[in-house]
Amino acid sequence: MKISVLASGSKGNCTYIEGSSGALIIDAGRSAREILGTKNKLGRLQEAGGNRDLIEGILITHEHVDHVRGLGPLGNALKVPVYGTSGTLDTTLRMIQSKRNFPHQSVHSGDTFRTESFEVTPFSVSHDATDPCGFLIKENGVCLCYCTDTGVVTSGMLEMIKRSDGIVLESNHCPHMLETGPYPVFLKRRIASSHGHLSNEDAGKVLAEISQSIQCAILAHLSEENNEPSLAIRKAHESLGLTADDVDLFAASSIDTSTRPSHRKPKGCCREQCPDDCWKITITL
Repeated sequence: MKISVLASGSKGNCTYIEGSSGALIIDAGRSAREILGTKNKLGRLQEAGGNRDLIEGILITHEHVDHVRGLGPLGNALKVPVYGTSGTLDTTLRMIQSKRNFPHQSVHSGDTFRTESFEVTPFSVSHDATDPCGFLIKENGVCLCYCTDTGVVTSGMLEMIKRSDGIVLESNHCPHMLETGPYPVFLKRRIASSHGHLSNEDAGKVLAEISQSIQCAILAHLSEENNEPSLAIRKAHESLGLTADDVDLFAASSIDTSTRPSHRKPKGCCREQCPDDCWKITITL
């Protein structure tokens, strides 16, 4: 299974997952032109080495605009089913102003469904949205967990996460940077609440729980104002402890690489800055 983070952060989120015979998109927070490209410019999907013809569906975690901004045009272009909980789909489809030419299917947390190639199990997360979820995605015996936009990781969520061989996990903010940063007080409280976003420390606690079983961990949804990829990957590395050399770590930043590069720690190697855009880096599970 190959994972490419096409966009990550408050300006838009989108991840491409490719298996042996099919692929999925998770969230559509950037424009279809950015993701798929135009006649004159390659899109992030092509630059990542992805294949649009393999895409079997689009999974939506929740209806916030940084996750669904490009869903209408992207769904119309790909003409594949869009999957989300009923609350997420009801709200999202009302937001789409363009004509919809794609099918959609409601899914329920805890109930597994299948696409052509993948077995997908949604699970509830804790975020200030209508009915947000994460996903367990399984293909050929390999399981990836996708868990972002949650203020806490409950025991039930952790049990789902522990089933995975790799994870895309939110590591949104450094608590100190959030506390001393420019955001207004109400927004700081929202981010740090149980229905907000996971801090680097929160993500580290999750990784410590699953350190013995995972092969890769992708840190996602890093705040542009209240975090640094270097801080996120350092805390993750520390939290993995003695197993850190056995895990492929990647802190995805889709901000300009000259000012805010992604960071990676491949298995058995030291942490390093990435010279390429995050979507040009493929993590293999």
